Amino acid sequence: MASFLSQASSYFGRTNIAVNYTIEDSQRPAHCGLWKIYKATRNASASAPSNGAASGPSGSASASKNVVSVWTHSFSTRGQVRQRITDQLKKEASSLTRLRHPCILEVVEPLEESRNEVTFATEQVFASLSEALVSDHRQDVQLDEVEIQKGLLQVARGLEFLHMAKMVHQNLTPESILINAKGDWKMAGFSFLTPLEQPGGGGPTPWTFPDYDPSLPPAMSRSFDYMAPEYALDEKLGPENDMYSLGCIVYAVHNKGSPPFRNRNSLPNLRSNADQLSTTIGSQSWSRLGKDVLDLLSNLLTRYPGARLSAASFQQAGYFNSILVSTLKFMERDSFAGRTKEERVSYLKGLLKILPQFSDRLLRRKVLPAVLELMTDRSLLPFILPNVFHISKNLSQLEFTTSVLPKLKPLFAIQDPPQCMLLLLDQIDSLFVPKTAPTTFREEVTPLLYAALEAESVLVQEKALRTVPRLAEILEYAHVKEVLFPKLASLFAKTKVLSVKVSCLICFHAMVAILDKYTLTDKLVPILARIKTKEPSVMVATLAVHEAMSGKVGRETLATAIIPQLWVMSMGPMLNADQFGRFMKAVKEMGERVEKEHTAHLRDVKRMQEHTESYTGEGARGAGGAGGASGIGAGGEIDFATLVGQAKTSGGGEKSVVDDPFGLSDDFAGMGTSGGVGAGFGVASDISPAVSNVHTPVGGLTPTHTGRPTSTLTASKLNGSSSRTSSYTAPVAATPTLAPPPSYTTRPTTLTAAPSSSFTSAPTAATPSWSNVLQPSSSISPIPSFQSAAPTGGPNYNISLPPATGSSFTTTPPSNMFGAPPAIESAPALALAPKPAPLPTLTAAAPASWGGSVLQPNKPVPNTNKAKSADAWKDFDPFA
Repeated sequence: MASFLSQASSYFGRTNIAVNYTIEDSQRPAHCGLWKIYKATRNASASAPSNGAASGPSGSASASKNVVSVWTHSFSTRGQVRQRITDQLKKEASSLTRLRHPCILEVVEPLEESRNEVTFATEQVFASLSEALVSDHRQDVQLDEVEIQKGLLQVARGLEFLHMAKMVHQNLTPESILINAKGDWKMAGFSFLTPLEQPGGGGPTPWTFPDYDPSLPPAMSRSFDYMAPEYALDEKLGPENDMYSLGCIVYAVHNKGSPPFRNRNSLPNLRSNADQLSTTIGSQSWSRLGKDVLDLLSNLLTRYPGARLSAASFQQAGYFNSILVSTLKFMERDSFAGRTKEERVSYLKGLLKILPQFSDRLLRRKVLPAVLELMTDRSLLPFILPNVFHISKNLSQLEFTTSVLPKLKPLFAIQDPPQCMLLLLDQIDSLFVPKTAPTTFREEVTPLLYAALEAESVLVQEKALRTVPRLAEILEYAHVKEVLFPKLASLFAKTKVLSVKVSCLICFHAMVAILDKYTLTDKLVPILARIKTKEPSVMVATLAVHEAMSGKVGRETLATAIIPQLWVMSMGPMLNADQFGRFMKAVKEMGERVEKEHTAHLRDVKRMQEHTESYTGEGARGAGGAGGASGIGAGGEIDFATLVGQAKTSGGGEKSVVDDPFGLSDDFAGMGTSGGVGAGFGVASDISPAVSNVHTPVGGLTPTHTGRPTSTLTASKLNGSSSRTSSYTAPVAATPTLAPPPSYTTRPTTLTAAPSSSFTSAPTAATPSWSNVLQPSSSISPIPSFQSAAPTGGPNYNISLPPATGSSFTTTPPSNMFGAPPAIESAPALALAPKPAPLPTLTAAAPASWGGSVLQPNKPVPNTNKAKSADAWKDFDPFA
């Protein structure tokens, strides 16, 4: 419960200022009497100032900003002392709230009171004058002579306002003068503000004794060091009291904050020092102040008020007779507003000549803010901007982006008068680029350039185009390609002004080195191709762009787009001989590049074609030529199937790796006996019981003795228990050229009959591909077709089986033309030797289980006497 009450108390104790502002209490606060002054920033969700001070007629530019100064006092006393302190703080805050003048501190948020403190907010201030006079390490509050003179004038103007309102400050000290963000001196500390007349016509305000109570804080009493002697000694209240205090301030600002006398809160000391005023001012110690300062002090620090200057006459003193001070006075808002336009223009023109005489600190803190405020009058912008640019060149990047650039951004879209945009464009290279970060420049300054490219004034467009080549070098590639180049292309397409077109071409020339090949080929080249003008300046500028692009675009673009356009342009009737020669030189250089590169390209294409053809030819020779089952062609190339392990064999009877999608490997496992059918396939030598009854041809002649590749087909898996096997052997050819199809009667064939009714026929490919059973391969030569009576429902292999009379057949082997028969291995393709030896006619008797049929062709066998050439096979259809 106690925790809840504590939180509730804390919540209700928060003021509106604490909710709407973020107070930066990490830095050392400034002081003014009993107040501590902190810098604060308005929260984004905060409402407008509750008292509307920022929108008042006398509100300064700083009051409308989000940065303010929060004045706060935390109570540490109780009882009557606290009540007296509270009453005095409330009076000071309420007086500031009621008084509205440029030389009086402006209140942004009114006084708020909580349980332990009182708070209000004003325009941002840096320090009090007393702190500035004794500060040697803070550069932001150090003062020079012109600032002092200008500040004293502002205080005098504030006093003049009070005196005309029949009020007296009564406690004017360096601590009651605040220096704001622009370096202006503002009056505050109105704890003892006294009206000269009582309210309601009650007569003059009675005099009060200036007592000093040591039990109270010093700020609760008037300062005796700055008190007028007639008030303390003669009980006289009037405006002259404030002028004496102003004289003490004039002395203090020239002596590091020390007053002319130290009265130590004692009336006797004050009386003694007042009687010596005349002699003290003429002393040797005061002579170092300078004649103008001494003349001013002698008319302010007097024993009797009748000899003193008034607030109005103080401003006319010779001490302020300086061109720099007069310049600052003329620039003040109320003074400048009362001048005619001719006087304003003359002043702004002359100001540019006076600015070098000001110190850098004074230019930043006083002149620049005042000049920026004058930009509300757009008719004066051509005369104001040169002064702004002169001051901005001495600013840091942070100062420029925070104080100047936000004021200039609204001017980027102003086209009337055009001089404004021309002046801004002139400063892109010299001011905007060095004073802004790349990201800030791209996001906040480039809109000025794009607005100028779209302006109606030709002078503005040309000025903007002259800055593009420089910007293309410093902007990011993506921004140049996606934003700058399209806007430039748009202007080039729609402009009718010759000088603008030429300037655009110059910009294109500068961007060639930045843009990529795609953008140049697909975007810039078509833009240039649409040029119709025959003006020499345009054509020569276009030639320069093409010359710059020739090294980045491809030869096709050169040959089909650029060179033809250059030829057309070279025939322009207004070109002179030198210009024509330049066109011819460019055409020749580009043509030579096209010729060289395209010739090299064609050579590469031809080399690739030859390589492809040689690869294809070698594959064909490997499929049909010698090389056998080893997979190595005549040229020494390795067959692809052998390379990837499709059919890898060796002469020693190693196992052959073949595809067996039908599960036929079991039937052929028993055919691997030496010299038997398995030798033609290169299968294993172990005998499988399923095919153990396979017979050997008469005479013991096996396909391995013929010197020809042999392939074996078993259909037992396809037709149940019956098995048909046929073998075909051909002599191995040494040449890759295919021979004419031999006659069936001359083709050596080995037919083996077994009880399992196996039939073997040698296809043209040495190694069978079981995925293509009974189908011709695309890489082998066709063979004569056969017809057969296949079982019902089984595959039709077009084989006719006439009745057989026996169970065996004989064949006469051909003469061996190649010497000893080599070991037959699986070959990638069938190669037939030219002019094979005549072979006897095959006669075979099939077993009874074959249905009494004899294997014989059902169509005429091709004549073996035809010309044996590779074309003999072209009309042959194996499935006809």
